[in-house]
Amino acid sequence: MTATEAAALIGCSPAQVRVLIRTGKIKAIKRKMPGGYYYVVSVAEAKRYRDTPQKHGGWPRGQSWEYEKP
Repeated sequence: MTATEAAALIGCSPAQVRVLIRTGKIKAIKRKMPGGYYYVVSVAEAKRYRDTPQKHGGWPRGQSWEYEKP
């Protein structure tokens, strides 16, 4: 899946996914194309990051601060 699709799965922006890839928090393959490049992220890698609890116990990934538990 592309960085945009991974962002939708994780619940963040594609720019944030690219930063996570560059910092090594998400593993991805960089593919060349005419005029640039794109990243390919595995579904398992995106789900692993989405399901990892946040370091300081904030709200769930992909939810706004207005999120309320049922």
